[in-house]
Amino acid sequence: MRKSDITGFILLAFVLGCRYCAPLADFYAERCYPVISAVLSRIAAVVPFSLEEIVVIGFAAALIAVPVRSIRKKEGFFPCLGKTGRVVLWLVVWLYIGWGINYFRTPLYQRNGITPAEFEDAAFSRFIADYTDALNGTAGPTTPLDRKALEADIKTFYAETLPAWGYPALRPWQHVKKPLVNRLYSAVRVLGFMGPFFCETQLNLDLTEREYPFTLAHELAHLSGVTSEAEANYWAYAYCRQSGNPAVRYSGHMGLFPYAATSAASLWTEDRYTAWKESVSDSVKDDYTQTHAYWEAKRIGFVDAIQQWMMDRFLKTNGIADGARDYVGVIGMLMTMDGGSSN
Repeated sequence: MRKSDITGFILLAFVLGCRYCAPLADFYAERCYPVISAVLSRIAAVVPFSLEEIVVIGFAAALIAVPVRSIRKKEGFFPCLGKTGRVVLWLVVWLYIGWGINYFRTPLYQRNGITPAEFEDAAFSRFIADYTDALNGTAGPTTPLDRKALEADIKTFYAETLPAWGYPALRPWQHVKKPLVNRLYSAVRVLGFMGPFFCETQLNLDLTEREYPFTLAHELAHLSGVTSEAEANYWAYAYCRQSGNPAVRYSGHMGLFPYAATSAASLWTEDRYTAWKESVSDSVKDDYTQTHAYWEAKRIGFVDAIQQWMMDRFLKTNGIADGARDYVGVIGMLMTMDGGSSN
């Protein structure tokens, strides 16, 4: 075995230890991740483009090239398996040491002694009514945003908010990167993603101005170490709703809209759900319909289906029980964390 293999297996053992020992994962999240993310993102900050995609493409190429080369050299099955395994080993180790171990830390509620709110129809109804009033009240024409100022404002808000909940503040050099294969993300309706290999945040270049604030805040929450999609939505909404800019507040309310609608549809009768939809202003419904049609025109069905399945499996494998449906859990978080207030 090479020395690099021994190092890789030691790191893999640490990953597995974190997977099955929450206190060890908590140590990583609180002590290791802030340093690791700072170093990796500082390296990535040297270049203006995304390094995450280059790493993924490089690993994919290696997983193809290594077996092909072994077959051509007639090295046999086990040497080929060993070399391929080495590539997989470092792919897994880098992914989890860079960011992924955050999935295994003690969940937010448990480490903060919070009891999830039980569903109560009256409380949920009040929440939806307050949310709908806020949504209708901030609806308006889209205005251009100063995206650098927006990013700085989100970082300031998170620096003042997230450390109290066990997350590190973001670094000055951690800026949004442009994806290299943006058409692929639009085809599968990925608005943004946080890369685990260099701790970079990427946003889809096709994002509408209305979606940008909520999506940026969501991805920057992931960069702080938040793994739950519901929680990332919660922090994104928490930022947007307190903003002094009506366009940012509207972005937050619109970002929450599909999850509020999904929850209402599953908890209420059809008549109550229909009555609620009628209370949503025509301008909001028009904006939502236009945005939905905009992304549908870019979507490639079978590619989107594959991506959704892969994401669902990845999240469930890493302890997110609801998989891709975890996004909807933001409503339950709001009911728990804020006592049902949407303001």
